[in-house]
Amino acid sequence: MDPSTIQLSLLEALEQQPEYTGEEWRLRVSARARTLRIQVHPHGGVEIVAPKRAKPAEIKAFVAEHSDWIRRTRQKFIAGRSTEPLLPETINLSALSPLILQLRYAQGPVARLREEQGWLFVTAPVLDGIHCWPLLQNWLKRRARTEIVREAWEMAERTGLQPRRFHIRLQRSRWGSCSSRGTVSLNAALLLRSPEELRYVIVHELCHLRHMNHSQRYWRLVESIIPDYRRHEETLGNAWQSSPRWLSYIA
Repeated sequence: MDPSTIQLSLLEALEQQPEYTGEEWRLRVSARARTLRIQVHPHGGVEIVAPKRAKPAEIKAFVAEHSDWIRRTRQKFIAGRSTEPLLPETINLSALSPLILQLRYAQGPVARLREEQGWLFVTAPVLDGIHCWPLLQNWLKRRARTEIVREAWEMAERTGLQPRRFHIRLQRSRWGSCSSRGTVSLNAALLLRSPEELRYVIVHELCHLRHMNHSQRYWRLVESIIPDYRRHEETLGNAWQSSPRWLSYIA
């Protein structure tokens, strides 16, 4: 399957959709996917996930079939963010006690970001989401590799649940995961949540090292460490609706 051919076919289908803007759509070919699926992210971006065996005609027909649902879902998300500025003026790393950073933007030939004494200085050829949001995402992941991983190893030591390693990602729909090989992945976006929520997600994934399921034994283990885990489950489940636009952007 030629991904470039599929992408062209996808774009042909999308161009027929109302309010189509190319930078908000993405096709991802996944070796793990068994069927075609659509994900509409909180910032209004749309990702089409296709298995390797999918044919361009199938993808085009799939998008056309679900066009009304895509349009309605995007409109709902975008309407709720109509007053949110394109580029944030501050970023609150709530997990760090909190730490509020001010942002300053300037045009320049090279896209780059520099952190200095509570400020983030962002330079980009065009001061828009496409050029600036990836800089903010990469900065957040770098921060998380230090701050979140440090907290995660402390929790592993405290609970006696030791993974092989911690891995930082920036996922759009999951706060963390645990592989059968003992690798715990944590979402860099947890830096924007409360310290209690960060610790809960770490514990949630560490407990999967002992129980690779969500059985009663698993939840009893979680509860023995985080007695009020249900409250964090609820708040984190609803958190995607209010996540900042720059965080949900698909590069």
